[in-house]
Amino acid sequence: MEDTNLNTNAAKAPKGSLKILVAEDNTINLRLITAALLRAGHQVDAAEDGEKAVMLFTKNSYDAILMDIMMPVMDGIAATREIRKIEAERNTGNNGRIKIIAITANAFDDDRTKFFEAGMDFYMNKPLEIDELHRLLNI
Repeated sequence: MEDTNLNTNAAKAPKGSLKILVAEDNTINLRLITAALLRAGHQVDAAEDGEKAVMLFTKNSYDAILMDIMMPVMDGIAATREIRKIEAERNTGNNGRIKIIAITANAFDDDRTKFFEAGMDFYMNKPLEIDELHRLLNI
């Protein structure tokens, strides 16, 4: 599966819409998450592994990233660390920190600690509850 730019027409994006990167290797989960975000009027780019997520982050501006934890090539924790490193190098004091939400099938206390230490802001268990996702995106 290649990088998928699922909706890039910013001119048609409703007011208040967000540009969101979804890093998810499971095709079904990716389609479900993307469909929910598009229905809410957001723009979505997708990456099937952490390495591609980092690459897309370097080339585009996002309001939020939904980061699966268990992915091939580079997992979500390593990708988040890399994104935070790039973000820190770019930051001139005027740029805000991008919101990164971990999405995972298993989140035990040890795991949650790793997510936050890597630089993630929130986490959600799969299957995602769309209302909760929208709430986190609007915090």
